[in-house]
Amino acid sequence: MTPALVKSADRLKQWCIDKALPFWAKTAQLPDGGWVEHLRLDRSPDFNAERRWRILARQIYVYSEAARLGWYQGEEVAQRTFDRLQETGYVQRVTPDGQVTERRRDLYDHAFYLLGSSSLYRLTRDAKFLKSANDILKTLRDDFSHASGGWQETPRGEVPRRQNPHMHLFESSLYLYVATGDPAHLDIAHEIFKLFEEHFFDCKNNIVIEYFTIDWKKHTGEKRDFSEPGHAMEWVWLLTQYQNITGQDTLGYAQRLYDRALTQRPFFLNDEESASGEILRETKRLWVQTESIKAHLAMAERGQTGAADCAAALIDGLFGLYLNSDGTWNDQLNACGANIATTIPVSTFYHILCMAAETKRVSGLNNQK
Repeated sequence: MTPALVKSADRLKQWCIDKALPFWAKTAQLPDGGWVEHLRLDRSPDFNAERRWRILARQIYVYSEAARLGWYQGEEVAQRTFDRLQETGYVQRVTPDGQVTERRRDLYDHAFYLLGSSSLYRLTRDAKFLKSANDILKTLRDDFSHASGGWQETPRGEVPRRQNPHMHLFESSLYLYVATGDPAHLDIAHEIFKLFEEHFFDCKNNIVIEYFTIDWKKHTGEKRDFSEPGHAMEWVWLLTQYQNITGQDTLGYAQRLYDRALTQRPFFLNDEESASGEILRETKRLWVQTESIKAHLAMAERGQTGAADCAAALIDGLFGLYLNSDGTWNDQLNACGANIATTIPVSTFYHILCMAAETKRVSGLNNQK
């Protein structure tokens, strides 16, 4: 890969090792193994905020991956988090004193519960984590599946249905397969790829459709003419992972999503646009930029000229605007580049760590044209 990407990858890795990983483990994890929802802007934990329980699964992934990569001794952090998650179960929201406020079983949340268990299994090879992952798969099969294909938002069958939980379930299925090598763990990924081809991909506008009726017709609500460039770029990366694992040719889809997302938006991407490309929200979340970087990395891995240097430029652009020297981040910028986030959410670390790990991996490849 290019010297610029190698340099940016090393810078990002060291920021994770020296700043972010130790800071968040010390500042945001609770004595019982749980995590606060966010920090205040003064870097103090907000102990009074209600907690989304899936954050624990995301942090299991962060610290398991950091340990697997040799970046941080995160196994104990991840295991304590796993134990706390299991103690309460797969709920949605919990009060600061540990009382469950929302027992809704949610597809999006379960995708991350699967990722968390899978990442601890990949790190430790402890059978209890594989059993946890398989138990989640059984729950998805028994309680969330739907006759029209895919999985429902909840066992109650709420609408609209969304591509986003399926995208993250696709990610978790691929990750679990990498961890186990068991072809059965690709079954979900295969089904979701079919959903992508048949429903999620808008071949007219080269975007990802977000909302659907129960039988996969495009939803006609207020967000019917709506796209998220961040999700398009996330799919570019995931489709590349799917092709690397299965040999299924996904370049056509990835290229069209990539080219469309970057049309007249060569650097930081907007949070929301219309199907035809008009800006709906000219704010820029950090997670959107991490997924854009991963898409550039994916296209660089495919051999696209200039993609590696685009990833490097975006990574360098994160420092100072998004990534702070103390290991924290600015979670959302306005059109002028000013931070408008009112908190520092823990949940964003999942996006950052995955992006950093991919940057380091791809920077070591030698197939850049």
